[in-house]
Amino acid sequence: MKLSVCERLIIVAMVMLLVLPIAGCAKKAPPPPPPPPAGTITVEPAKIDVEMLKKYFPPIAKALGLPEAMSATVPHLAMLALPVTFKGAGWRPNEIITVELVVPPGLEIKGLDRARGEDAVGLAFATSDANGNFEAKMERTATIGFVLRGGFLPTLAPDPKTLIPGNPLPNGTYTLKAVGEDTRSVATTTWRLELVAPPAPPAPAAPPAAPPAPGKLSFEAAEYTNDQVGFSVKYPKEWKQSTAIKGPTIVFVAQAAAQVPLVIVDVVAGANFTEALNTAVKGAGSSDIKIKSQSETALADGTKASQAVYSFSNPIAPMPVDALSIGAQKGDKWVIVTVATVELLAPFDAAKFSEIAKTLQFQK
Repeated sequence: MKLSVCERLIIVAMVMLLVLPIAGCAKKAPPPPPPPPAGTITVEPAKIDVEMLKKYFPPIAKALGLPEAMSATVPHLAMLALPVTFKGAGWRPNEIITVELVVPPGLEIKGLDRARGEDAVGLAFATSDANGNFEAKMERTATIGFVLRGGFLPTLAPDPKTLIPGNPLPNGTYTLKAVGEDTRSVATTTWRLELVAPPAPPAPAAPPAAPPAPGKLSFEAAEYTNDQVGFSVKYPKEWKQSTAIKGPTIVFVAQAAAQVPLVIVDVVAGANFTEALNTAVKGAGSSDIKIKSQSETALADGTKASQAVYSFSNPIAPMPVDALSIGAQKGDKWVIVTVATVELLAPFDAAKFSEIAKTLQFQK
């Protein structure tokens, strides 16, 4: 039987009248329960600044083989020794709590995926006691990866090359949050970090120093004499003889109080200056030698010599070393005088370093 359009509309209307009351009687989903109340969070120290960090620098310097004088230039390294504690109260008994650092917009931290909506990184984990209190220490991996923004070696030890000079969190006030098992339960506090020393005000320009008289050095000198090969070298009197650098061709080392600058004297065989220099530098355990310039020169007494300015890596110095070497031949040996520094600790002074190296003098 074929229904007319009018009859079909009547049937649809009757069905709707039957279904709507049933749908209206269906039970609605209950609203979600309110989040459990959040407790509190505090951090100790609530403020970390450069002066505080300097007090914790000595053990780090000893562990990394760095001079303590570096505390003025890389104080953030002391975070590796500074204990940071998070505490809280008023949480549910036996609740797992995550302590997170809220990362401000525009600040990049490895491991934070902003594309997935992440805005914080974990610093510590704790479980509250029967009274709802908790205490947790900041994880060492969080200190290195998130606060110092460094990296790790394959052995999971901190990678010195990512920490020195480093890229720690910029100075500022950060938000910390404690998050309960129900992620809607959140407590916050602030944390002031000043891990980077403020730039020193520019020193007033000093009047140009008068050039030393001919034959006179610009520094008060001590002298090293090698009677076996027959030569002598002068160096700043306040530098002290040292055994910090060792190598099969090294005969003398003296260094400043901050360990750099330092002067190294090698006696080494070689067909030419380049070969002798490479033998000397690699013999001390150094690598990644990058020559910046090389030229012929003369010692202070007019003896012909060769000079090179270069950088290299050394296992006892986690930062690149900049050096100037001058070598002159005596018989079948090269005597090479090297003056080196780490720019972060003491600037590379080409004029003074050359002046020291050119004091090399052969006995008649």
